[in-house]
Amino acid sequence: MSVSPLLSGHDVTAVANWLQQGTLKLVNLARTQGLPTALLQATSAIAWHVVPSRRAFARNLVRESALAREFDQTHGVETAGEAPLTEVGVPLEKAGRGNGLYRGIWPRMFHAALRESRLPLERFTFVDYGSGKGKALMLASAYPFRRIVGVEFAPGLHEVAVKNLSGYRSPEQQCFTLETECADALDWEPPAEPLLCFFFNPFDDPTMERVITRVARSWRHAPRDIYLLYVNVRDVSEQARVFERHSALTLVGRSRHSLLTKVTAGR
Repeated sequence: MSVSPLLSGHDVTAVANWLQQGTLKLVNLARTQGLPTALLQATSAIAWHVVPSRRAFARNLVRESALAREFDQTHGVETAGEAPLTEVGVPLEKAGRGNGLYRGIWPRMFHAALRESRLPLERFTFVDYGSGKGKALMLASAYPFRRIVGVEFAPGLHEVAVKNLSGYRSPEQQCFTLETECADALDWEPPAEPLLCFFFNPFDDPTMERVITRVARSWRHAPRDIYLLYVNVRDVSEQARVFERHSALTLVGRSRHSLLTKVTAGR
């Protein structure tokens, strides 16, 4: 009985080429930005090839990118693609607060998260923190929210969102009051009305902590129902601890891709 090799000649060549290119990039990055930064990016790059969850995400990303382009063509808007925050008006020293990159929400994840919330959506104003080009705002309009508000820090993304919302129409649309504000979430004051605050993985941990605290203070000044819905297309475990350990929040529900909490105390 013969044993088949683990890798074919073609696979070996492909792996060798990938390693060679990666090594050259690593050396160049180490020269320009330092060895720690180079090693961090190398570790992340390797994870995309060997960690099953990362590989699955990469496959889904290809499919969702095609669906995003289809969405844009259907509605005459621009939401597809990715953009480093430094290229849309965010200073380098602040880009890390927003995880460094713009990517629009995947519709299937968005709709699943709202279904799982089981909230009477007609009672709430929908607020998207880090609303980007307005994808979640447009998707939210298919539900009977009282109104829909986006908060976006990057001027370049905000400008695209304003244009998108001005002409957006859909047969499924139930809410027609859509607006977006160019503001820093750390300074923006939540409206004094029942809120469903939506977070599509928009901030690093320290920024998210401060935004949650600001929302909790708003509740203290004007007690009302405020829910926080966090969505992550990989796994909410990446940042769930920030929500679950915050003293102002009570966990309502959790799945792999969404986490729902309610403000029950202010501080």
